[in-house]
Amino acid sequence: MPTPSELLLAETRRYLRGYRSASLCAGLTHQGTHHVEGLRGQGTPPAVEAVFSLGALTEVFTAALLAVMVDRKDVRLDTPLSELIPRVLLVDEVAGRITLEQLATHTSGLPNLPPNLGTAAQQNPKDPFGHYSAGLFGEFLRGYHPQRPPPRPPAESFLGMGVLGHALSRRAMLNYGHALRDLLCKPLGLVDTTTRVTDEQAPRLLSGHTARGKPVPPWTCPALPGAGSLHSTAGDLLRFLDANLGRGEPGLVRALPLTHAPRVDSGRMRRGLGWKVSQVRGHAVLWRSSVMGGFVGFLGFAPAADAGVVLLADHEGSMFAALRGRGPLEAPGLALLSRLLPLP
Repeated sequence: MPTPSELLLAETRRYLRGYRSASLCAGLTHQGTHHVEGLRGQGTPPAVEAVFSLGALTEVFTAALLAVMVDRKDVRLDTPLSELIPRVLLVDEVAGRITLEQLATHTSGLPNLPPNLGTAAQQNPKDPFGHYSAGLFGEFLRGYHPQRPPPRPPAESFLGMGVLGHALSRRAMLNYGHALRDLLCKPLGLVDTTTRVTDEQAPRLLSGHTARGKPVPPWTCPALPGAGSLHSTAGDLLRFLDANLGRGEPGLVRALPLTHAPRVDSGRMRRGLGWKVSQVRGHAVLWRSSVMGGFVGFLGFAPAADAGVVLLADHEGSMFAALRGRGPLEAPGLALLSRLLPLP
């Protein structure tokens, strides 16, 4: 059996050859043992404590927050938005029927991006969500009138995960970052997972880049933090995966399996709450990838192997990868988990 270092290097070699100036942190948890490597095709590898923007990987944390709040009986999966968002904001009766489960499985029918995202005079192409304020978000909610009631066929909705984070925050009576900190991160000891980079983290924070290595200014999501605002490290994400594999604070270990069960079919895979669920060598693998703001990432685990994988890099995928509809770290992430699974 190859060592963890050999496994990580073998399956990420193609990415490192294609993006030679990219900094990649690759992490593996297997039967509770962690291993993290800082890797780079050319130049000095990143420190294993490097902080990355998680982009859409934020979604699995928002879904985990939902599971924790369901376990606490703060909400139900079938709680409709009409119970959480005041009628003065969500005026349409059909929109009010959207449930928390539909938001977390991308079956709410909400568009991927807010229709009024590009209407504000202060929009900045270098930070496409940075100008999207609470006022614009409220304007969208008041004007949203779906033609058909939910559920709808699954379709990615960055906006929908933002709405989910907003709804959970209202019920928790905390902003999204504080709710996630208090209910999930602190109990699991995730000291580097945050919506707001601290002074201590700032020197460890990497900058995002295009596929060709051009710097990308930081992206922010002030009104939609539940969709893409988190930053973290490979070590923190391995601890989060351990909790999904049954290790960690007992209350969270009890709650998180709610996110794992496949609930809707979506092409060649199924969807849980936040997670995508694929069959690999006859076993379930739960995963999520992201390409956003100059960063790419993969997060996945295989219960049958008692293993999880984290891949975080500071270079976006190529146009070819975008046209294929796959993040450049999906293939190595799934391949790593496949190699750790037991034979059928």
